[in-house]
Amino acid sequence: MDVNRLLENKKLQGTAVITAAVFFILVLYIWNPEILHYYPPCLFQSVTGLLCPGCGGMRGTHNLLHLHFAEAYHYNPFVFVSTPLIVYAVVYYAALLLFNKQLPKVPVNGLTIGIVSAAVLIFWILRNL
Repeated sequence: MDVNRLLENKKLQGTAVITAAVFFILVLYIWNPEILHYYPPCLFQSVTGLLCPGCGGMRGTHNLLHLHFAEAYHYNPFVFVSTPLIVYAVVYYAALLLFNKQLPKVPVNGLTIGIVSAAVLIFWILRNL
């Protein structure tokens, strides 16, 4: 079996994305990272003592999934962007696999990448001042 051909299979990609995202969402919904300390610590924070842009993301996502918006924002404001994108990826691939219907893709271009990168960098600096 040709591995490259297997990796280019859209149904396989969709199934992998849906499986990983649903697993991730269910784990974070059920098990609170604030209480249960089996989630891995942030390597960047462990080494430097500073917060990375993703620190608090799991706790924030857990709170967002439970509709605790203020607490989610407190942990990491970027969960309001990342969590809906993960949910949309599940819906996008589910529509493609189940109904053979392609939904609009999230627009990604050089400008979008530049704006997001600048926002993350500014957030990273400001949260460590």
